[in-house]
Amino acid sequence: MDAVEFPLSARVRGARRRLVATSAAGAVLVGTAVASVVADASGWVSVPRAIQAGLVLVTLLVLPVAWVGVHAVWALRGRAELFIAAGEHPRRRPTDRQLVNHLRNEHPLTPLWWMVSILSGLGTLCLGFALPFALADGAVVAGALLGTGLAVSLAALALAVSGIRRAARQGSEDRKRRAELWSVPTAVERRLMIPLLGAGDGAHLGA
Repeated sequence: MDAVEFPLSARVRGARRRLVATSAAGAVLVGTAVASVVADASGWVSVPRAIQAGLVLVTLLVLPVAWVGVHAVWALRGRAELFIAAGEHPRRRPTDRQLVNHLRNEHPLTPLWWMVSILSGLGTLCLGFALPFALADGAVVAGALLGTGLAVSLAALALAVSGIRRAARQGSEDRKRRAELWSVPTAVERRLMIPLLGAGDGAHLGA
C-alpha cells in the first residue's frame, strides 16, 4: 500500500499554525520565568515575588494544559479528515508523518484529560487540607473561597475520569478503523504506539 500526502483543509492548517504559535509563546514564557528567577536570585535585577509566582504558576499549570488542548484540536481535526479522505484514495494510505501526527494509538483527548485529572486531584488534596484550618480560625471568606475551589476541583476530577474512559473507548474504535483502512509497516506501527506525553492508554500514572 503506497503512502501519499492526503489533502487537509484550511481548518487543520490553521490549527497547526495555532499550535506552532502556542509552542513559541510557551518557549518565551518558560524563558522569562527562568530568567526572572535566576536574575532575582543572583541579585542582577529585583523581580517582585508576585510576578515571579505568577510566571511560575502559569508556566507549570496553565501552559501545559493550553498546549495539549491546542494539540488535541489539531490532531482531532486531522484525524477526522484523514478518515473521510480514505475513500478518495483507494489502495493508498496517509504518509508516516500524517499518521503519527493525527492517528496515534492514543486518542488526542487522552493526555488532556489526564492533565486535568492530575491538576484537579492535586487541587482537591491541597484545598481539602487547608479548608478545615480556615474554618477552625473563623475565616469565613477564606473558607468560602476554599470550599468553592474544592467543589470545582472535585467536579473537574469527576469530569476528567469520565473523559479518560470515553477517550479510551474512542481511541480503540479509531485504531480498529485505521487497521481496516490501511496496513502500515512495523516501524510506523511502533511510532504510532508512542504517546504524546510518554504515558499512553493503560500506562498512565494510576491507570
